[in-house]
Amino acid sequence: MGATSKNPGADPWGVVCALPEELGSLARSAVRTYSRQGFELRALELDGEAVLACICGVGKVPAAHGTALLLSEGVRRGLFVVGVCGGLRQALSPGTLVHCERAIQADSAVRASREAAPDPELARAWREVAGGELGWFVTADRPVLSLWRRLRLARAFRGACVADMETAAAGAVCARAGVPWAALRAVTDRATGAGLAAFKAHFPSQAGRAADTIPRLLEHLRGARGDGPGSPRQV
Repeated sequence: MGATSKNPGADPWGVVCALPEELGSLARSAVRTYSRQGFELRALELDGEAVLACICGVGKVPAAHGTALLLSEGVRRGLFVVGVCGGLRQALSPGTLVHCERAIQADSAVRASREAAPDPELARAWREVAGGELGWFVTADRPVLSLWRRLRLARAFRGACVADMETAAAGAVCARAGVPWAALRAVTDRATGAGLAAFKAHFPSQAGRAADTIPRLLEHLRGARGDGPGSPRQV
């Protein structure tokens, strides 16, 4: 059984993150925590909106599995991918929020389904409430911890781009299922040889920043649908 809601006819929204800290303040809104297929799921209630969150673990395979599990548990309205990332451009300093323009599985040699684009309406609404940069998410099987690798990855993209380990996989699962998705991450480091030390220094303050914007995003989406006080809900 999934998340509960004051609007029982509505499917839950979904949130997926790799680590517990990346769920941020949303963890305090949990009304139920349970396990499915070895994953920890948390049913949240955010101002009457049902949200189901999965802490999937690090990497593309756990992210794909966790996302598929959320969809099987009833997530249909949209999935939000949150967490941290490494900046592949010098301008993306620690603390910068970056919204996904497009995600690519950088380690995949198969071109089919290697890239995934977020839902434009969800992505636009999230940026309206959270601010931040717009860039490519380069999803890899291992962290980028050398200047050479950072430069090699960044050279393949124009504009802002960041490194992460889950987004493209989660996006690919949503795309196949026809479920809208969007992603927001906070930069912890510049993905160089000193990146691990920077990650450790900035992770505690940046881990939950993206997730903390979701209540405002859901309120914004509800208002855009005309679901404010005194208005009938639409799903």
